[in-house]
Amino acid sequence: MTETPLRTENEIDNAIYAVLCAAFCAEDEEELRRVVRLRLPDSPTPPQIVDAICAELRWRGRLQFEEQRRQQAAHVLEAFLDLPISEREDVSLMAVV
Repeated sequence: MTETPLRTENEIDNAIYAVLCAAFCAEDEEELRRVVRLRLPDSPTPPQIVDAICAELRWRGRLQFEEQRRQQAAHVLEAFLDLPISEREDVSLMAVV
């Protein structure tokens, strides 16, 4: 997985959402996405995003098959990062609060 940091809030929010949906089946939890974001630095790398998601799900007692989920998350983020930057940060998938 690349160490290239994600820079804008929309890009970071969309990456978190993509990983939660595709690798962890947790797309319906806006609060979970917000808490994961709080665990991250301003410009997180893809591995930091996966680590933050796993840490939060582990803390909530909802992390199963971690090794497989991490592998799926890596594939999701690779596909996400293959998108043009304009599409990665276009419109936030995270609900407005």
